[in-house]
Amino acid sequence: MGYLEYELAGTGAIVTGAGTGIGAACAVELAKAGAKVALLGRRLRPIEEVRAECDKFTPGALAMSVDVTNGAAVAEAVGKIKEAFGQIQVLVNNAGIESPYQPGQVPIEDFFEMEPEEYLSFFKVHALGHYLMMQAVVPYMKEAGFGRIVNITSVTGVTGAYSSPAYTSSKAAAICQTKAFAEKYGEFNITVNSIAPGMVNTPMKKNSTPEEFEAVAKSVTLGRVGEPIDVARLAMFLAQKHLFLTGQNIVQTGGV
Repeated sequence: MGYLEYELAGTGAIVTGAGTGIGAACAVELAKAGAKVALLGRRLRPIEEVRAECDKFTPGALAMSVDVTNGAAVAEAVGKIKEAFGQIQVLVNNAGIESPYQPGQVPIEDFFEMEPEEYLSFFKVHALGHYLMMQAVVPYMKEAGFGRIVNITSVTGVTGAYSSPAYTSSKAAAICQTKAFAEKYGEFNITVNSIAPGMVNTPMKKNSTPEEFEAVAKSVTLGRVGEPIDVARLAMFLAQKHLFLTGQNIVQTGGV
């Protein structure tokens, strides 16, 4: 299926955490499909670089420094995007923070050592951040009679394995919240799905050693860890106009 068949040309799209990795790949793929893309992230410089890449395919991309845990900032940014694009029909909720632990290396003595503020920081980004973005865009999607929301979560939110309790449980919350929004807004032709990737080769994994990547790859049926483009192309499938699928969490691990 080519980009034209997704029928996203001219649609207004937002990608959070768009400066690197999965978010950057999603933004570029949407631009290739003809969508007008707004890139949100904490650091402006990386998203400006991705914006320039998006402009090669569909001119007029926007780059905004936005903290997705700040409701007022999110509402202001989304309002500006609506004014610029005329409509918002696609949202990829990708902003996230990494666990301080490497794959399979959570020391049992550290399991209860996380301070409450650090623990809640994962929920603020992974659950509240998704919520605030959806809260801001859903009214515009209802207005358009069409909306596609894709929430990037993690396989750890399904298995509970690998990382800290805060990281895994916040990802599980994002998955459950996806289902709640899907049920609530399906009548308005708004689909809400999530992707739960396994290990993906992104800058967030910069501290992982080659040995750790190799160990994970050996557990994967397809024999490698994921790449950002793998997740981005699944996100594109879930963003297409003709989609009879909602409330689903797709585990994308390459067959672990």
